[in-house]
Amino acid sequence: VIYNLYSVTSLAWKGDGACLAVGSLFGSLDLFDACVRRYRYKGKFEFTYSSLSQVIVKRLETGTRIVLRSLYGCEIVKINIFQDRYVVANTLDHASSTETLLLGDLATYKLSEISWSNGGNEKFVFDNPVCCIIYHAGELTLVEYGSNESLGAVRTDHISGHLLSARINERPTGASSRCCESKKIAYLLDAQTINIK
Repeated sequence: VIYNLYSVTSLAWKGDGACLAVGSLFGSLDLFDACVRRYRYKGKFEFTYSSLSQVIVKRLETGTRIVLRSLYGCEIVKINIFQDRYVVANTLDHASSTETLLLGDLATYKLSEISWSNGGNEKFVFDNPVCCIIYHAGELTLVEYGSNESLGAVRTDHISGHLLSARINERPTGASSRCCESKKIAYLLDAQTINIK
């Protein structure tokens, strides 16, 4: 119940869906918080669920924010932040059993969403600021931040940052240089064999 509200003349949502502004016939303007739930993560971040498939991640120290949104409309069921920079969220659509993985870089505001199954037992390597390396069941998957497709997957048991290397578009581009996209990974097949893809 909104007291002294006789006639609504205008409604507007905040761009990230977290607030609703209501204007009335008598010139009043009321703002309503429209979040589903809100909680703090490790005292450094605040997660505001504006819907089940959209979460605003806010860094409390600076007030900067990034909006995690599932392109598939899946419910965001788990969020973790690694090294105070990288966001990893698991999503699930209960109706179709579709699972995805949301990956984000809070420094560059780049987000990725890839189809994913059997979530929960992955190991994430954040040695490269351009891509996330995911290790699961003997397989490495590379995801470039800002791209909604994985760069590829390879089989290996060696996941140390010292034993693999990913290079993505590292050469500077200038007006006179003719550079195309360069995406390479070097990894160990076994203790004595290096493979480059």
